[in-house]
Amino acid sequence: MLTDILIASTDDAPQILSAAPGSWPRLQFNSLDNVALAGLWAAVGATAEAADFEGEKHLLAHTPERWVFEFPQDFVRRLSALPPASIEDVAAAWATHDEIARMGVNGPAIEPVVDAVSGFARQATGENKSLLLFMSL
Repeated sequence: MLTDILIASTDDAPQILSAAPGSWPRLQFNSLDNVALAGLWAAVGATAEAADFEGEKHLLAHTPERWVFEFPQDFVRRLSALPPASIEDVAAAWATHDEIARMGVNGPAIEPVVDAVSGFARQATGENKSLLLFMSL
């Protein structure tokens, strides 16, 4: 599965879903889906609401092979407030999430991902835009 995290407006979801070229800032990953990212949300301090990102509650648009989700505001707020000194601990906690553990990665291996997503959240907040997750088979 191909996954991108984009800084965009929620109104851009249909264009993102169509896979039309866009100028949105993006981080590109493989297999970093909404279930795996729910684990990151839990690692940055969310409790029960993190499980909401595993389902369709935050789904903006979809086709049979493509999906666009909006990162919940609490998730973006927690990511953007993450101090650099906490990245190692958050990555270690995230590495214990079932989806990440199945990928066979450990905390040090995903520290750059935590750092990048946290920085992206700060950028989105500064631009008064959303973080969107685009997934494609």
